Parts: sequence; structure tokens; C-alpha cells
Amino acid sequence: MLLLSKSIAQFIIPPGSLILLGLLGIYFWQKRWGKWVALSAFILLWLLSTAPVRNMLTTPLEHQYLPYNLHQILPKNAAIVLLGNGVQEKAPDYQHKDSLSRFGMMRTVYAAHIAKRTNLPIYATGGTPLSGRITSESSVMKHWLVTFGIDATDVYEENQANTTWENATFTKVLLEKKNINTIILVTSAWHMPRAVWCFEQQGLQVIPAPTDYLTDSADYDIRSFLPRWDRLAESGHILHEYLGLFWYKMQYN
Repeated sequence: MLLLSKSIAQFIIPPGSLILLGLLGIYFWQKRWGKWVALSAFILLWLLSTAPVRNMLTTPLEHQYLPYNLHQILPKNAAIVLLGNGVQEKAPDYQHKDSLSRFGMMRTVYAAHIAKRTNLPIYATGGTPLSGRITSESSVMKHWLVTFGIDATDVYEENQANTTWENATFTKVLLEKKNINTIILVTSAWHMPRAVWCFEQQGLQVIPAPTDYLTDSADYDIRSFLPRWDRLAESGHILHEYLGLFWYKMQYN
């Protein structure tokens, strides 16, 4: 079921949807509306590859929550929950051992940063979604947390979750064993609204700690309006997130 939903999402989110739209327009090129469909696909491809449109999409998600305040007073029974975002399998630069994706690594760095200043335990959550590997994502995150100076006894693993909803429901079970009801939630800024919603649905008090922002605050110039591959990828991430928010609230509300 997870494979099916991921596959469908790839065709709904650009560039898959734009390729299908363009092919549809080309197939019906002899009709006037076919030309407009093909032209619309190319225009959307261009727009989604630019900084202003990428920022327009990311801002509503990334600015729902303020950055984490390291000086705020926390209850005694609190913990950090770290969400993963994929594993780079057999990374050549780390002796062909599993490493973390860009987003996953940035989240892990930030969780370690907060843990060193709060002395709170970290619950790393992530399984092996759509992968045949034995090592879970949470195990890879724990390895890096220890590398960054966190004591291994302060890191707890939830290694079964394959979705954000499962991250929340499975981690809640572990937290209940320690009577923890308040969490500092670490994930990418664009992913934070969906993550907060999932954990709050479990009855947890969530303190957001967003990181790795995509929104670019630099002034625009001519290059900002020219298409770039990385901006298209980031626009795709954000559109996927909007789709995920919609799907979760339809399915779990």
C-alpha cells in the first residue's frame, strides 16, 4: 500500500504531472486546447523552477512556527523527537556505510544542538520504508547523534515507522513508558505543520523546532526568474507536503 501511494504521488507531483500534461497536449496537438495544455505544462515547469514561485509555496509552511527558543523553560518530563528523511545507502564517503539524506542529516545536527543545551533525551524515529536494508533509519540517526557527541544512553530508537503518522503513533508508545507528554519536535521547517498535527493528534504537547529552511530571503535578480533544477526539486517537495497534509487530514481526522 505504501509503494502504491508513493508511486501515485510521483505522478501527481511535478515533474511527473507536468510530463503527463505535456504528453497529453502533444497527443491532441491538432486540437486548439491540446496546444494550450502543452504550453501550460512548459510554463508551469518554468515557474516551479524559479525562486519566487518556490518561495511562494514554501513560506506558508515554513513560517507557521517560530524558530525554537533555546532559553525557554521546559517541564521536567520532556524529550526531543527527531524525524528522519531517508537514508543514503552504502555512502562511498563513509566507507560504504549507510549515511543520512540531506534533510535527515540537517535534522540530526539540529537535534544534537538542542540536546547539548537542554540535556534532554532524543527519540529518533524511522524504519526502513520501501527498502530491503536491515539497518533502520533510526539506527543510522543514532550513530550520527553519538558521532556529534550525544551519549548513546540518551538516544532511544523507534525503528518501525514508515510514515509521519506512524512516527507519531509508535513514538507515543515509547514516550508513555517514561511518562513524557511534552516533546521538542525536530524536523524540516516545510514538514513541521504536518508533523505537529500528527503528534498533537496523539495528545502530546508539541514544541516545534524547525530547521533546514528552503525559503530564500535574498533579494531577487534576473537569475531568480531563470529555471534551476534544484528549485524545481524543492517545489516538488513542497507540493508533496501540501498533498500529504490534505491526505492525512482526510484519512486520520
